[in-house]
Amino acid sequence: MSSLAFYLLAYLIGSFPSAYIFGRLFKKIDIREQGSGNVGGMNIYRTSGLLPGILTVFVDVLKGMIIVMLALSLTADQLTVFTCGALAVLGHNYSIFLNFKGGKGLATTLGVFIVISPSSIVFAILCAIILSLVLKDINTAFGSAALSIPFILALQYAKWDWVLFGFVVAVIIILKHIPDYRAYALGRRKFIGGL
Repeated sequence: MSSLAFYLLAYLIGSFPSAYIFGRLFKKIDIREQGSGNVGGMNIYRTSGLLPGILTVFVDVLKGMIIVMLALSLTADQLTVFTCGALAVLGHNYSIFLNFKGGKGLATTLGVFIVISPSSIVFAILCAIILSLVLKDINTAFGSAALSIPFILALQYAKWDWVLFGFVVAVIIILKHIPDYRAYALGRRKFIGGL
């Protein structure tokens, strides 16, 4: 399989719209028009219930795991593996099957890192928990915690390809959290103005 075809496969696997499918199956809804409009596990849980939420997160994690395991089985080139992982997250966030709408990439990123660097997950989750306590907003905290990924990888591996991969994944995640940052900033300004 050529690299281009492999990269396309990674993007397509990432694009599999699990939240949309489970929303249709369980509640006959279009998740893009419900709740926050985000095509991800948290929104499907809030709009459709616990089981669809769990299934969505499971499949989204699995997407990241599958493509990275497939890449590792077919090539020894680490940059190719990283590119496939990043494309899976990109596909999840901007699915070709949903007119380039999608989720925020956290579950698929988790799947990628379960395979390539499980220890990194622990540090990233710790950062997210600390930020949640400080910011008192889970969406903003988990989006912001993505900034820690390249630094965690730099400390663990001290290699440019790991850091570049972490930076790319962080940017993909952060871009989808911009509405959360804006909402948090607006709410914060209102809160301060009301003091």
